[in-house]
Amino acid sequence: MIIRRFTEQDAQAVSELIVTTIRISNTRDYSAEMMEELVKTETPEHVLQRASWTHFYVAEEAGRIVGCGAIGPYWGKEDESSLFTIFVHPEWQGKGIGRAIVETLEKDEYGIRANRIEIPASITGLPFYRKMGYDFKDGKDTVDEEQLYRLEKQIEPPAIRQVTDPEEKSRIAREILEALPEWFEVPESREQYIRECRKWFFAAAERNGRAVGFLCLKETGKATVELAVTGVLKALHRRGTGRALFEAAKEYAVAAGYEFMQVKTVAEGLYEDYDRTNRFYQGLGFRELEVIPQVWDADNPCQIYVMSLKGTLPEQITARRSYRGKYRPDRVPREDLKTILEAGLAAPSGCNKQTASLIAVDDPEILKQINAVIDPPVCETAPAMICVLSQRINAFRDRCFATQDYSAAIENMLLAIASLGYGSCWFEGHITDEDRICDRIAEILNVPEGYELVCILPVGKMESAPNAPKKKPFAERAWFNGFGKETEDGKE
Repeated sequence: MIIRRFTEQDAQAVSELIVTTIRISNTRDYSAEMMEELVKTETPEHVLQRASWTHFYVAEEAGRIVGCGAIGPYWGKEDESSLFTIFVHPEWQGKGIGRAIVETLEKDEYGIRANRIEIPASITGLPFYRKMGYDFKDGKDTVDEEQLYRLEKQIEPPAIRQVTDPEEKSRIAREILEALPEWFEVPESREQYIRECRKWFFAAAERNGRAVGFLCLKETGKATVELAVTGVLKALHRRGTGRALFEAAKEYAVAAGYEFMQVKTVAEGLYEDYDRTNRFYQGLGFRELEVIPQVWDADNPCQIYVMSLKGTLPEQITARRSYRGKYRPDRVPREDLKTILEAGLAAPSGCNKQTASLIAVDDPEILKQINAVIDPPVCETAPAMICVLSQRINAFRDRCFATQDYSAAIENMLLAIASLGYGSCWFEGHITDEDRICDRIAEILNVPEGYELVCILPVGKMESAPNAPKKKPFAERAWFNGFGKETEDGKE
C-alpha cells in the first residue's frame, strides 16, 4: 500500500470510493435516506473542488484507490488546520490504512504548521479518531446540527534532539534543504552540506513524527565553532523553531567549552530571502564582524557574524548541567586538571579547617581499576576523574563542617569544569551507600586512615549535549522579606 498526492485523474475513483463507503459503513449509524442525499454531493467535480484548496492524498493498493483524506487551513488560519474527506473502502478497513492516512496528513505542511487540528467526525468514525488522539472540541461530546462530532487535537511544539547517526543526519539534511530552494538552489553546495553534516554536531527539530528543521555546528578553532548550516521548513518560519534549534546548539557549544560562535550569510540589501536570514541572526544576538566579497563571489558578498559564548558568572552558573553520558577519549591536560583542583581548594571552609582534599586521576590503568569496582558502572568512559576526600575535624563549639567544606569545593570544581568546556556529574550516593564502593576506590588510591572518599567527579569532553532538567519557577522557591511573600516583581 502506498499513499500519494491526489491527481485530477483520481477524481472519479475517489468519488466512487466515498459513495461506496458511505452506503456500506455510514448507514450503520445514519438513515439510508440521509446518506443518499449526501452521496449526491460527492461527485468527481466536488472532489476536484476540495482538492483545489487542500492537500489531498489517496491510498493505493495494487493500483486501486482504497482510501483518501485531505488537510487544509482552518478558516484561513496559519496555525490551525482541519482534516477532511477521510474514507477507507469497507473491504480494506481495519488494516491500518486509515491510521496511515491520518499520520500522513499530520506530517503534511498544513499538519506540521498547526498548533491545533480539527476534524468534523461522523458517528461511525468517532471511535477511530479518538484512538488517533482527537478529543471533543470544547468538551462537547454531542453531535451538531449536521450530525457530526467536532473533534480536535492540540499539537505539541517541535521537539529538539541531537542526532548522532551519520545516515540519519544526511537523510534529514536532504529532506530539509531540498525543500528550501530559495536558499539552497545550487546542487553542488547543497550536496556538500549533506555530505559534511555527517561529521558535525547535528540538532533536529521534529513535529508529528517528521523532521521540520535542523542545525549543524562545526569546529573552526580550539575556541570557535561555526553555525555551518541550518534550515527550517517554510511552514514553520518565524514560529520559534529556528530559535529553539539555535538555543540547543548554543547550550552544546557552551558546555563543550567554545568561547565564540560565528555564522556566514549573504550580506544585506541584495536579496529579500537573505535579508530575512540576516534579521534572524541579528535577533539571536549575533554581531556584524565584516563583509568579505571574496569568500563566495561578487554577487554574493559574505557577511560574517560573531557571538561571544562566555557569559557572565551568573550566566555560567545557570548554564551548567550535570552530564551522565559518554565522554570522548581526548586527554584532559594536566594544566586543566590543576585549574580544577585549585578551584576546589579555593572554596570556603568552616573555621578554615580545610577538611576537603582532592586527588586527580588521569592514569588509564588506575581509572580502569576504579571503574572495575563501580557497580553499576558510571562515567566509565571519562578520561579523568577527581576524587574528593574529607576529614572529620571539629571546629567552633566542637562542630564539624566537613560536609559543608567538601560540598563547597565540589560546586567550585563543577563550575571550573564547565568553564573549561568539560562535562561532569556529582556522584556521591552511588559510591557511599551500603556497599561502600568509596572504600574500594580509596584502597586503590592508597588513601590513609582518617580520610573518607565521599565523591567522584568525572572530567572529559562530552560526546553529546547534556539534558536540561526542568526547574521550578522562581516564585515557588525564592522570595523577598519573608517566606512566600514578595517575588522579583514586588508582588505578593
